[in-house]
Amino acid sequence: MPAQGAQVEMVRVLDEDPDIGRYLSGRALTLASSAAVAPLLRVAPGPTSFLIDESATHAHLGLLMLDGLIVRHLIFGQIGANDFLGPGDLLRPWLSRGDSSEVVHVTWEALGPTRLAALDQDFANRTRAWPEIATALLDRAAERSDSQALQAALHQTRRVEDRVLLALWHFAGRWGQVGPEGRIVSLRNITRELLARFVGARRQSVSTAIGNLMATGAIRRLPDGSLVLPREPPQLEHIAPGRRATDRQPRLSEHG
Repeated sequence: MPAQGAQVEMVRVLDEDPDIGRYLSGRALTLASSAAVAPLLRVAPGPTSFLIDESATHAHLGLLMLDGLIVRHLIFGQIGANDFLGPGDLLRPWLSRGDSSEVVHVTWEALGPTRLAALDQDFANRTRAWPEIATALLDRAAERSDSQALQAALHQTRRVEDRVLLALWHFAGRWGQVGPEGRIVSLRNITRELLARFVGARRQSVSTAIGNLMATGAIRRLPDGSLVLPREPPQLEHIAPGRRATDRQPRLSEHG
């Protein structure tokens, strides 16, 4: 079934995301591109849910993000965390996590117009002749795991400026573009509060950190709100582990 509030049409997955077909070539790639068709879900900005027929999820490969940005809110009592997903990420939001589901409350929010390809059982059947497609999707799952591990490592750094800078480089590496002046990453849909939860700091600390990074030339803001990072990644030898208690992860009730 489509995500709540979405319009459904069919989309050619390998045209939208050619990297999924990177292990194919020649006639095999041509045939696979024609067969790899999936329902397209259009999700409007705001809270959303992904309603999938549970009887069909055993053969459902997942929802492949084509464009847009989605944030997954995880709530542990009074403590919250965010996880951002963008183009190329593979979601299986209906997946039960066993006992943790009784402790962790998860909600989803589209931060802008978002499109996803539903790689359902029909898609799996149509692409069965090309296991290379499944291999590429497994690669995406591994990349997503690496991204979450990097986020966990980011939280171990002491200075908020370092955490913010690493987060920006992380976003630029995943969804940014290389321009004539450096790497460009758009944060127009990511509020300071969301970024604060991502790096595990207070909103005001994140605002101060961004200001300091701009003052030192580590980042630069474009008129449209995008941020420009240098072409070369920052030198990280000075970053030390540990975190001060004053920079603990914020409560969900914080505003500012």
